[in-house]
Amino acid sequence: MDMQGGGHGGHGGGSHPGCAMNMALNWSTDNVCVLFDFWRINSATSLVFSWAAVCLLGYMYELFRARVRRWELSLASEDAPGAHVLPATPPGAPSADGRKCTRWRRALYYGLLVAYSYSLMLVFMTYNGYLILAVIAGAVTGHYVHSADTLGAVRGAHCH
Repeated sequence: MDMQGGGHGGHGGGSHPGCAMNMALNWSTDNVCVLFDFWRINSATSLVFSWAAVCLLGYMYELFRARVRRWELSLASEDAPGAHVLPATPPGAPSADGRKCTRWRRALYYGLLVAYSYSLMLVFMTYNGYLILAVIAGAVTGHYVHSADTLGAVRGAHCH
């Protein structure tokens, strides 16, 4: 189904035509918007740079996730060697040695990881095969380089 005349593009009223919106897997390099209206793929050159940038985004997501995991594991080992679960304090309970601050920091990291993974999901939802492969390549490479734990791919739900 051709979405070119569907009225979804051109919301900005700028000088360039609206973003191509495909609802099926495609390999187009013609007017593909990536996350923002100004980030467009219009040529082989812009495809190469966009592919590299999206690949880097997937890699950096895995790096960030691994660093947060290492930080959490270091906190768990400080409290109870061998434990992989941070001790929980009930919401609103007084916090001895900064546990409340740690819980806020964990929550902030979690929120950033969720936002990051949803951004990668939006890149995936361009349905552009090149960009899908870039997300996968970045995630696989980042996981290989930065994931040293024994849990492997078994983690919580992620959007990429």
